[in-house]
Amino acid sequence: MPKHSKSSPMPWGLIGVLFVIGVAFLFFGNIDRLIWAATRDGIHVPGRVVEMHSRRTQPTDTYLTFLPRVEFTDPGGQERVMSVKRGSVHYDFRKGDRVTVLWRPKTQSIAIDIPFQRHWGTSIIMWVFTLIGGAGLLASLWFTIGRWRARRPSRSS
Repeated sequence: MPKHSKSSPMPWGLIGVLFVIGVAFLFFGNIDRLIWAATRDGIHVPGRVVEMHSRRTQPTDTYLTFLPRVEFTDPGGQERVMSVKRGSVHYDFRKGDRVTVLWRPKTQSIAIDIPFQRHWGTSIIMWVFTLIGGAGLLASLWFTIGRWRARRPSRSS
């Protein structure tokens, strides 16, 4: 008659599901950082908002996309006034606000660094996703170690 332990190990299927959910939550919790890291090429220069335009990207959109126009001096000393090519719902600046401009000389384009205070609600949600993802990965690792420890070599009689 086989011996049964007090608690049986977690099935591999559930460990796999925990792992996949953990990875997915970590990915979505850090997607803003991944996108920013991928698009962060450029030179940081100080700038000032001179105009704000807004538009709806699609006619059915219920939100506005903001397109700030900023003035700044590029590293070569040339004064420039430019708008961002793609707007953002997070660009809720006012005329005269100081901003950090990412100047991209190769494409002659700019991006604007969004301060944490402007999107703290989104950051909180992203951190919650990251924590859930980390917990899922740690739990899958914990249960994998538990299965490994519970595994005993079979004895032939």
